[in-house]
Amino acid sequence: MGEALELIRYDVANSCFEIGKEALAILQDIRTPLSVVAVCGRARQGKSFILNQLLQRTGGFQIGSTTRPCTKGLWMWSTPQKRLDADGREFHIVRTQETLGCWHVT
Repeated sequence: MGEALELIRYDVANSCFEIGKEALAILQDIRTPLSVVAVCGRARQGKSFILNQLLQRTGGFQIGSTTRPCTKGLWMWSTPQKRLDADGREFHIVRTQETLGCWHVT
């Protein structure tokens, strides 16, 4: 089934980015070509909703009913989807969303 995993987060206390070990291990385990579907945008604009629709799920990436963001950082789905290209070669799709706050910089 899978779950949303934090791939990159910003540690405010140490002023540095940190990589999620579980998400990194999943990416390092992929031995085929990789395609990334990334959804970026301002807070509360439907990024999680779109990714859940692409995954054909009603849950997964957290969705809230308030104006406060539910997810911060760079998130990915824990189960890459296997696909075949036009020549029959296998590849994986990883779905990600960015909420690191770059949309708030002026």
